[in-house]
Amino acid sequence: MLREILLRRELIFQLALKDLKIRYQRSIFGFIWIVLSPFVTVSIFYLVFAVVLRVKIDEVPFVLYLMSAVFPWSFFHDSISASVTSLVDSRNLIKESSFPHYFIPVSIVLTKTIIFLPSLLIVLVASFLILKSLPVFVLFLPAVLILHTSIILSLAVIFSIIYVKFRDIKYIVDSLMLLIFYLTPAFYSFGLIKDSLSADFLKLYISNPFVGMMNMYRVVILKDFYKIIVPDIGIFSLIVIPVIFALVSSLTGLYLYKRNKNIINDYLSY
Repeated sequence: MLREILLRRELIFQLALKDLKIRYQRSIFGFIWIVLSPFVTVSIFYLVFAVVLRVKIDEVPFVLYLMSAVFPWSFFHDSISASVTSLVDSRNLIKESSFPHYFIPVSIVLTKTIIFLPSLLIVLVASFLILKSLPVFVLFLPAVLILHTSIILSLAVIFSIIYVKFRDIKYIVDSLMLLIFYLTPAFYSFGLIKDSLSADFLKLYISNPFVGMMNMYRVVILKDFYKIIVPDIGIFSLIVIPVIFALVSSLTGLYLYKRNKNIINDYLSY
């Protein structure tokens, strides 16, 4: 699959470019929304949690804490939500073309990656300006992005294939997204969870791969965050669990595609 993606990367890029053009073709600001949308999202969260509810954290300035989570989460959420129904939505294109089915969710994730990168740059600049420097771990940001994207790609392929045969998966995924968001320290401090949960429930909580993934972004973006979070959750939760989850989800996606690739078109016929 990787070889085929590399060999036909131009086709995937054209599919992604088509999605981008359709997304912004009738808007006044056009591609400016790629930068503007993240600001609007963070402003709303900041207004609700920092101004109205007056949520405060001790680790880092709250606006940076919020931005370093909301942007990666939006990338994950938007990619999966758009990918679930992608094969069914593109049934006519699939029937008329000869490319593999998984090119559709892959192109969608590529589109969302292009949209996510300006947001990532914004939080990096904000972190540098507010904290006066960036951590040395910023060198590992490409690795974190690759790991995150591999998880998203795998889940996008898995859910898009399942949806072809089992349409209820869309509503299950929507509910899971909401649950995962609130089980991940996006807008609340991890210290709050540590003080609220028993030792056993805390171990269960940090076993969530998205807790490690979110904190991994913060470690490479926010100065001295590594010293704060590692004593609480450990390297295993921070790195090993997300890596294992990426490998398992990738193998699952590969297995599902190989098992169903010859019958997907049959389900798309009705």
